[in-house]
Amino acid sequence: MKISDELIGKDVIDESGDQIGIVNDVEWDFETNTVTSIYLKEAGISAKIGLGDKKIVPYEKIEAIGDSVLIKGKIFKNE
Repeated sequence: MKISDELIGKDVIDESGDQIGIVNDVEWDFETNTVTSIYLKEAGISAKIGLGDKKIVPYEKIEAIGDSVLIKGKIFKNE
């Protein structure tokens, strides 16, 4: 199974415990064979009706990956 298949659909949570989105895609660097960032779609009602904003989180900001993806700090000021 690919890493992207395992990540896509996971909830993304910031350090305050707020869900900031859902993993929508993964950017991969084929030269170094590493993930460089994850693309999120906004969580909540707006995402369910197709209006959610897409956001990019650099891989360095990821604290841990398990049942959900935990982000270091608060990435988005308006969240």
